[in-house]
Amino acid sequence: MPALNFIRFQGAVPRCQYYTLSEYQGFLYIIPEDLKGARRYDPFADMEALLLDVVRAGGQVAACDSFFEYAIAHDMFPLRDAGFWLHGDFFAKHPDEARPVLDALMAFVERYGLPAWEVQSMAYADYPARYAPRLMSRRHDPDREGTEETRYLIEYELMKRSCQSKGSLPVCTLAILLLDLYLRFLEGTERGDFFLRNSEWMIHYEHEKTPRLNAQVFDLLSCINLAHAFLVSGEGKAVRQCKHCGKFFIAEDLRAEYCSPRCRGAYNSKMTRKRVKERKLREGQ
Repeated sequence: MPALNFIRFQGAVPRCQYYTLSEYQGFLYIIPEDLKGARRYDPFADMEALLLDVVRAGGQVAACDSFFEYAIAHDMFPLRDAGFWLHGDFFAKHPDEARPVLDALMAFVERYGLPAWEVQSMAYADYPARYAPRLMSRRHDPDREGTEETRYLIEYELMKRSCQSKGSLPVCTLAILLLDLYLRFLEGTERGDFFLRNSEWMIHYEHEKTPRLNAQVFDLLSCINLAHAFLVSGEGKAVRQCKHCGKFFIAEDLRAEYCSPRCRGAYNSKMTRKRVKERKLREGQ
């Protein structure tokens, strides 16, 4: 099968000038102040900056232990935004604990706008790998499902449609969307896989012997998915987190673990000192 001959991906994603946080019926939402004044821009103009900002914001969600403790305590398996309509919104109930996440999400939205809230699907994500041992000991209880779950899903769908008409998005939904991207970018690279989810774009072609294809993308999440796919498959690069300093960076090699030679040397020195210390402790026993 011949390769697709794409010559350009062009984004046309709406972005408003201002966004605000607003609480309504116990849920925290991100709302554009002037939806009619939204202007379209191209996220592909700087794909590497876009992907780094995605993992920085998603990393803030992944680092928020109180968010996951709240979800586990309320048996949110799997982790999906609809679950908050049954158990209550973490971001509205615990604003102080959620503040670093809220700041990171708002900074992301102000730069890139809001992704679309899909009518046909829920936003969902895995738990970070550090929670795997705890999750293995817990099981989903089907007896909890019933009339109450049916009621909250109806409320969830009604609010989803209302938000779509206003261009707004619940904070919990954005947090899960970015968490999912963060885990797929970083953990997927370790496993050697990456799945595109809900990506839609329009293809234009020119009538030539070998047609040249142009892709027009209208949704932010589709732009992010395609930007990452292009980075990995087209350029052989990867989004990585430095093993020493924790900084996110674009690696020229999929195997890279450090953002700079300096961090590589510092990490190796630290591990050498650690091994020497452990050996001395063993010899002293």
